[in-house]
Parts: sequence; C-alpha cells; structure tokens
Amino acid sequence: MSTPEQVSVIVPFRFSPEQPERERLLHHVVRECLAPQTYEHCRLVLVESGAVPTQENFADRWCSDYLFIQEKDGSFSLGNVQNLAIALTNPGPLFYLHLPDFLLPKHAIESAFYLMNKTEAPCVFPNYGAVNLTKPVTEGICEGKIDWEKLLSAIADITDSDGFNNSGNLIPLSSNSNRVQLTEEQIRHLDSALPDGYKSYELINLTDNGLWGGSGDSLFCFYPWTRSSGEDEAIGNFRTGPRVKASYLCKTDAFIEVGGTTVYRNGWNAEDLWFWERLKTYFDAYSTDNSGIYYEGQKLSGRHPITHLWHSTPTNIPYYHEAHIAINEFKQFASLSRENKLSLIKPLNLAQLREEQRHDS
Repeated sequence: MSTPEQVSVIVPFRFSPEQPERERLLHHVVRECLAPQTYEHCRLVLVESGAVPTQENFADRWCSDYLFIQEKDGSFSLGNVQNLAIALTNPGPLFYLHLPDFLLPKHAIESAFYLMNKTEAPCVFPNYGAVNLTKPVTEGICEGKIDWEKLLSAIADITDSDGFNNSGNLIPLSSNSNRVQLTEEQIRHLDSALPDGYKSYELINLTDNGLWGGSGDSLFCFYPWTRSSGEDEAIGNFRTGPRVKASYLCKTDAFIEVGGTTVYRNGWNAEDLWFWERLKTYFDAYSTDNSGIYYEGQKLSGRHPITHLWHSTPTNIPYYHEAHIAINEFKQFASLSRENKLSLIKPLNLAQLREEQRHDS
C-alpha cells in the first residue's frame, strides 16, 4: 500500500431497551469521534442488528451506509454481526472495526493506516492500556459538559508514561487484570482536564451505584471487583498492557483467512481474544510485551488506551450468561500447539454467510 485507500469503518450496534444509554453512546461516538476522522477516505457503515431497525434516520445523516440485520428468535452474537458486516457490506481491501462504546481520537484511523503501510502488518491494534470511565464522567461527556478530547489527551499522557506500564502501581488481584492505581500527581493531571462538578475529589464520595451503576455491572468480570483506594476510582479504572479490543484496522483478506470472529453460541463469545489468537497464530510475525504489540519487531500500539464509556450490564440480559464457558473454550484453543491451532483455522465462508442471511430474511 503506497497510496491512500478507502477504509470502511464498520460500527456494529444493537438497540436494547434494557440499556437505553447505549444509543446515546453510539450517537456521541459516531458524531464526535468517527465522522470527523482526519483520514479523508473513510466510508462509515453502521451495522444494526435487532428485531426492528431503530437507527435508519441517524445513519442517513451521519453515515455513508446502513445495514440492518434481522435477528432470528431474538438471538444476538456480536461476532456474527461482525462476520456478516464483512460478508454483506463489501468493505473493500481495508476496514476499521470500532465498537460504539469506545472513544477514538480523530487521527486514529489515519495513524493506523500509515502504520500499516509502514509495517505491512495485516492488522493494526493502535491502542495501549484500557480505561473504563465511570457513569458520571461518561454522562458528562455525552452531555457536552466534559471536553472528551482534552480528557483523552490527559489520560494518554498517563498511560503512555514509563511509570504506568511498570508493575509498581498494580493493584493486587487474582488473574491478569493489570489494574493500576494512579498516583496523586496523575489524578491531579486528570482533574486539570475536567470541569467543576466532575473532578475526582468531587465525585469520590458517590456510592458504587453512583459511580458504576449498581452491582449488576460487575457481572461481566473475570476477576474480583475491587475498588482503587485512591480518588482515581471516581474517574475510571485504569489497566496497563497491550489490548486487542474491537477497535482496529484490518486487511479484509486477512480477516477472511483467519476465519473472522468466532461464533459458537448466542451472546458473548470472547470474540476479541479468538480473533487475536488466530491472527497471531496464522501470521506469526506478531509479538507482545508489556509495552505493546509488534509486527516483525515494529511497534503497532500507540499512546492512547481503549477508553470505554460506561453503560449498564443488567443481570437479566442473557448476553453474558455463558461468558465463563466462552472463556474456557478460548483457553483450551490457546493452549494448543501452533500446528494444532493452524489445523483448526478455516477461512470465513462469505458465500455461506450471505446465503444464510438471505434465507433468514
């Protein structure tokens, strides 16, 4: 790739009456993060799954294309929607997959494109670290009271620092959460990017319900839910390490070759983990360390973390009910030898997906 190419920016969405705030997040992320991307050759595609379409009017105004996928019997799988998006939207040679509850710097796609051009990596994961913003901070962003770009820049100052990715400030938890407790200096730096009413010392006395929306929000959590003892808990929780979340630039042929995203059941399928494991198995020039993701020794991870906007995860939503089963299935695959994993990787059958969707509709 020596000249700019069109990048299809694929945004999967499902409206849920139990999670009405997700629609507000979608609208904010599309309007504020994706539509103004500095890369000039973006084709913004909203892919909605559900019983009935809810975003046609919004997509008409803000997106290049809109695809509605009719759900069968109310079943939903994000991985299946991602695969169908590739099969049905004709993305061209490149696509950028982005979930609508993640903030994204306006230069992110342009930076990822030129990094792909430089490294020839089949997929670029541009983020390092992860931040889950609290409910009041998320609401302040969506209401326009918090300058999200200013806050994101302040967050990146911290997550890109040498002190963030060492183990000195990790909160001791089981598993590999990589949860970091920020220093007082780092917290004050974040406060400098927040207006009055949203500074850490003003929010810290809120209850767990006020910060995180209630106990149901810890359902989708594979390690003990532990608060930071510092005021950073009022802004979000911060995690170090490389991230392969669904915000990445990918060559369409590579996505197809590794089988797309894995779908074994309705609900959450550990899609991000499966895709990454198969990608780095098939293209064995990938490597990682605590500082980021590399392709043939060239660093892909940028300075910005995956920054997740708050939304509820009510316990009555079946989407997460088999999450632990999905994790165990993934771990079994990941433990195999490369030879055995390669034998199980099959190309994504686009023709079959199109036929099944035609039949279902």
